[in-house]
Amino acid sequence: MIELRGIPSFPNLQLDQHLATLRDVDPVVWNKAQQSEAAIRDALRGDRPITARIEAAAKTLGVSPRTVRRLIARYTASAQTTSLIAHLRGPNKSHRRLGPEIERIIDAAIQSHYLVRPRKPMESVYKEVKSRCHAEKRVSPSRNSVLKRIRALDARLVARKRLGAKSAESIALSTPGMLEAAEALELIQIDHTLADVMIVDSVHRRSIGRPWLSLAIDVATRSVLGFHLGLEAPSALAVALCIEHAVLPKSRSAAAPVTEASWDMFGVPKTILVDNGSEFHGEALTRGCAEYGIALTYRPVARPRFGAHIERLIGTMMGRIHLLPGSTDSSPTARGNYQSENEAKLTLAELNEWLYLEIAGQYHHDIHRMIGTTPTAAWARSLAHGTVPALPADPARFVIGFLPIVHRKLQRNGLFFERIRYWADVLPSIAQPREPLLTRYDPRDLSRLYVLTPTKSYQAVPYADVRRPPISLAELRFAHAELRREAKGSINEEQLFAMHARQQSIITDATKATKAVRRRKEPQQRRPAPAEIPASPIDYSKDVIPLDSELWGPTQ
Repeated sequence: MIELRGIPSFPNLQLDQHLATLRDVDPVVWNKAQQSEAAIRDALRGDRPITARIEAAAKTLGVSPRTVRRLIARYTASAQTTSLIAHLRGPNKSHRRLGPEIERIIDAAIQSHYLVRPRKPMESVYKEVKSRCHAEKRVSPSRNSVLKRIRALDARLVARKRLGAKSAESIALSTPGMLEAAEALELIQIDHTLADVMIVDSVHRRSIGRPWLSLAIDVATRSVLGFHLGLEAPSALAVALCIEHAVLPKSRSAAAPVTEASWDMFGVPKTILVDNGSEFHGEALTRGCAEYGIALTYRPVARPRFGAHIERLIGTMMGRIHLLPGSTDSSPTARGNYQSENEAKLTLAELNEWLYLEIAGQYHHDIHRMIGTTPTAAWARSLAHGTVPALPADPARFVIGFLPIVHRKLQRNGLFFERIRYWADVLPSIAQPREPLLTRYDPRDLSRLYVLTPTKSYQAVPYADVRRPPISLAELRFAHAELRREAKGSINEEQLFAMHARQQSIITDATKATKAVRRRKEPQQRRPAPAEIPASPIDYSKDVIPLDSELWGPTQ
């Protein structure tokens, strides 16, 4: 029995030189070559005489035994299907008929006028070829012949010479799916984008700007694990809230509206891939991932293909957001004369609910072209193959584990953060005075800090003055700025909360005044004029004559 081994090149076989690449082969021709291969392999095996096997193959293929012998010779030289592809008729596309001198002139012009920086148009190469041919008294080739040789150049070589090494590498590695995962929760990607839609406030329904959207995608199933929508620029808090929404069941999240659309994707991921933004390099995220056994990896700098999955998801979500009122579209050109601010209709909460329904009710049930099925089906299949979503034992502590971090030393009268004093009776048992403590805070509510204890748990430490109202970090810093502007000396806690109370009072009064002005400006509904009362037929000037039944005096 003859053993066939394929080889990467064809040194002993004169293949049809008209076949430039396998992409040029017609599907019908390819199928016929596969049938020929099956018949040839049968002819090379078996106990019958070779002549009988060749005649059987000839009968199967509908050719002569002599043709079968030629096919066997070609196939035994290189046991590959391409060796059996029929010769193509017509001129050889790779053959050059301009002659070596003209080819030399064209190559020199390409080197000096095309493969250079700054870039020059292809037309300059043709002009240079004509000039050199005229100088050497040769017939100039046609413009199409010159441009054809330029287009046949290797794309990586052209990019390296005309654009630089980075562009050459991006072309060489143009396939975006450089990172793949085999099962759910093996790898997720997180990124942010400024949403292409204007939103309105909930009181006056006036435009207040574009929100930031943070998304987390599971690479294996293309499922959206979680998202966060907010007006603040990307920060450690936005990352923490997005991870919270991704890891915990959606019923626990404030982003889950009352709806029949289920969102069953959750769990602690094995690896999180992020870009090199400052919000991803903070101590809050790195310590949080280390605490829960999550591998935190970063994309190589200036290698956008490593984030292709999340970038594609962002593009998909923005394409659907463009259908909403108040959309800014992808560019001013695409927006035209559409006034996004005037057309804005959705509040942040309403956009949050719409996005939840769009992901849970639409995106997860649409077939994803790259995986050939829906994200919901891909997730269910991964779970059926043994993936078990893991949940943190204490969800509240998990969220705290990703909040922003500050390091504070314990004073004899408590902890201080942003000029506010915090105290809990348990503090002296956690640390000694002047001992540094790892402290986390929630920028949305500074009414308590979270101090890491020696047992690796977090202890909530409230305001020392529990009468103080909750306040956000943004409100507090605004109060700082106002007090500095008023230049009233040193700033203390009492002044900060007094300033905050004044600001809240101004907002309340302004809201009432605005509503009153709007009511006055609204056109009053005109009341109908009272109808004219018709004249009564009764003459009230005459004395009343009582009836007998109305006389109450003694009877006669």
